[in-house]
Amino acid sequence: MVSPFVECSFLIPVRRDANLSDGGEHEPRLWDWFEDELCDRFGGLTCAPGAYRGSYIDRDTRERVSDESVKFTVAMAESRVDELRDLLSGACLLFQQKCIYLSIAGRVEFVEPSEHDSK
Repeated sequence: MVSPFVECSFLIPVRRDANLSDGGEHEPRLWDWFEDELCDRFGGLTCAPGAYRGSYIDRDTRERVSDESVKFTVAMAESRVDELRDLLSGACLLFQQKCIYLSIAGRVEFVEPSEHDSK
């Protein structure tokens, strides 16, 4: 039997982007709001223990950036994935990130703030 759900996982850096903002830690209330949104919209979430360390080349500075992120996983109907993309697009602004790494059933994309969100 085919599952009616698709697994979506994404990484939220624990600090604001230092090339976009001040590099400071996010307020606990922002994390609480985000987890509430995931639970309310999609019926649940899993937050992996510990931090995920990674590096990438900043698209603007062309320099290597290392960071630590929190990994979230949400199972949802594939028809609702655009709703998650919209939430993550807004989260880019709130968490002050240029983009958020999103994996949908193993397919990776980078969600950016939409033009509408940044105005």
